[in-house]
Amino acid sequence: MAATLPLEIYELLEKKVGRDEAKEVIKIIDASLETIEKKAEGIALQKKLEIKDELTKELATKADLLVLKAEMSAMKTELERRIDNLNQKLNFMIILMIIALTLMNPVMAEVIKGLLK
Repeated sequence: MAATLPLEIYELLEKKVGRDEAKEVIKIIDASLETIEKKAEGIALQKKLEIKDELTKELATKADLLVLKAEMSAMKTELERRIDNLNQKLNFMIILMIIALTLMNPVMAEVIKGLLK
């Protein structure tokens, strides 16, 4: 997008310095404006890339999320294994308690004495 000078500026220059010199001045000003515009576009692109790099470092990527998902899955599996292990221990303790209560029961003690005779 080339910047153009208003016609009034050209006419004013033409009155002050003459037609040929006014054209030369306008060409120089246009060239300067183009150079400034190109530099501005370059700086804008550079800033855009810097912001993109900064956001890439700060935000989670799909790869980061996949790693996190795998870690959570492994943790879930480990917790399920531990819960199953505790469940088995609890069941074993319940069975032992039932056996202990049964053996401590006086009626059961008489039955066992009768069997041993």
